[in-house]
Amino acid sequence: MINSLLVACTLKAFEEILDERNIPYEIEKGEAYESYIKVFNESDDRDLVLRQARPAVRRIASKEPYLFKQGGKPLSIDFNDQHRKLKRDSFGEIKLERADLDWRISISVKSDAKVIATMPVADRDVASYMDHTVNVYNEIDDFGFRIFGVPCSNEYFEDINEILERIYPNDKDTWAKLLKDEDFAYGRIITPMLRAIGKEIPRICKDHPEAPQRLIDYFYGKIDYYYINPIEEVGVTRIGAVNSRKGLGRIPDNDNLYTPSVTFPTRLLDVRFANGRYGELSRDTIQFTFDGGWSVCITVLIKETADGDRSFVLNVYLPVTPFGSYRDQVKWDPEN
Repeated sequence: MINSLLVACTLKAFEEILDERNIPYEIEKGEAYESYIKVFNESDDRDLVLRQARPAVRRIASKEPYLFKQGGKPLSIDFNDQHRKLKRDSFGEIKLERADLDWRISISVKSDAKVIATMPVADRDVASYMDHTVNVYNEIDDFGFRIFGVPCSNEYFEDINEILERIYPNDKDTWAKLLKDEDFAYGRIITPMLRAIGKEIPRICKDHPEAPQRLIDYFYGKIDYYYINPIEEVGVTRIGAVNSRKGLGRIPDNDNLYTPSVTFPTRLLDVRFANGRYGELSRDTIQFTFDGGWSVCITVLIKETADGDRSFVLNVYLPVTPFGSYRDQVKWDPEN
């Protein structure tokens, strides 16, 4: 989930640096901005979180000379949707851009840095907002078309439909009782859905060589990003970057980079259920491993709607950053 106070403090830290250098900037003060500032103004922890954010922002700023380039239009600062909708161009919550210089980066600030997106698996209302439908079962989302531009196979729809037929129709009371039974929830719903997804993605990757890169494109967007993650136990803030498009650390009038870049994946290497905290095999998370150190995990969750109906959603997250990515850490600012 997004750490809203850390987002607000990261913004404040950028404002401080820009004001020190007399760099003109404009902040898009929409709903997301107002939400973050409200959290900042009402929090008793803002001084602590500012101590966590400032050194990380200074380190990032030291790698981004375009941030301080004079002339042209003011630097633009904007925010992604707070609810992690996929209608975004960046993985990070904060976007910094100089459109006239063709320079843009984003900053990802999350208390759980792993979760990057949520999307549906099956829902009775999915068909009403899908751009494209190839299956006859209206409640099943065509993630193949959504992510890869390649419709899922009939076999996938048949597998998911078979799972749905085992549990629909059930009244609300029956649903509530069934979901308390972990053997039912995992054995009849979650794990079988993941097996179906675990078969379908390799099918798509086998026939479409561009599929691994499209997977990353879909979830990460078009802007490279830094991420910030404070570690309270040791008093440091970890910093990292995913620089697949070579947009980070650019030096004006020079092709060299401050920040290491990584290539997009081209091959799916392995599919397996992830290991749990104690080494046990997970029943709700499947992991896809690609070349270049890329790895994506998908977890199926059961969600209850306001009227008591149920839907199924995917949480997608990155368990590790790709090989060769930038990683660093800085100590928190001392207390006054």
